[in-house]
Amino acid sequence: MLTDQDEEDLPIIHRESLKRVWVVANGKGGVGKTTISANTGGLAAAGGARVLIVDLNGQGNIGRELGYRNSEVDDEGKALYEAVINGSSVVPVPNVRPNLDVAVGGPWVGRLPDHLSLKYEGQAKKQALMLAAALQQASGSYDLVIIDSPPENPPLQQLALAAARWLIVPVKSDSAAIEDGLGGIARQFGLVRKQVNPFLELLGIVLFASGATSTAIRRGVIQDVERTIGGAPMFNSVVRHSEAVARQSRQRGLLAHELEEASVNNPAFWQVRAGEASAEQIISQTSSSVADDLATLTREMFTRMREREGGMT
Repeated sequence: MLTDQDEEDLPIIHRESLKRVWVVANGKGGVGKTTISANTGGLAAAGGARVLIVDLNGQGNIGRELGYRNSEVDDEGKALYEAVINGSSVVPVPNVRPNLDVAVGGPWVGRLPDHLSLKYEGQAKKQALMLAAALQQASGSYDLVIIDSPPENPPLQQLALAAARWLIVPVKSDSAAIEDGLGGIARQFGLVRKQVNPFLELLGIVLFASGATSTAIRRGVIQDVERTIGGAPMFNSVVRHSEAVARQSRQRGLLAHELEEASVNNPAFWQVRAGEASAEQIISQTSSSVADDLATLTREMFTRMREREGGMT
């Protein structure tokens, strides 16, 4: 339960300033959270939107997706940690891509739950609201904020959910992952929505799985989702997952659409056979399919958000 000894000491959160904050979350890892966060953010920025990605993960995996890990801008989450602990404004790394800024994650972020608990002992609601307090001071500069949340870490998930307007849940097409991962984030969603952030809404659930495009697989996932949390809106878009594309993206620090663009410079087969180029230089042609899936999903997310906003009073 999120209860406080002193409710009067809670930070004042202006929810209007956080109305375009998405959190991508699931209770389990390996379901595409970081891939979706980085690629939808990158695509929105490439389309002209001002975007901030908040890497609320102790592993700092957004850095691998965007290629800045272990560079001079990678502070391992220290700046984000300090902003949340103190309730000061998030100060992101600017222009990781044109129009795309990043609040860097890493080991410092992983320390937040313990350190918030020590600093604000007995103030569970205040602990949960500290990211919202830090983020609302910077969010006015952006058209979209995406929080990439960690798996299997309820305190950090609560921080993310308490700061967000819309929840997006990626799932894979196996029952165990849906029951464990989706069930876990559903419990945190219900708790945070009831006790600290009644403005939080589920935007949708996206199927992220290799080859999961058939009607039968999709129907099975919907049935599993309904058994786990009841009726929930599924996105029509399905993201195919290619191990080759995932590996090459992270090796090169390129998003799927950037990888697709780079594939036009693939060496010819005869250059590889003649030893003039390495097979490792060849970018998988599957990058085009994955890039298309992510672009379709991004458009659907924006469309649904605008429809939902328009239907609210």
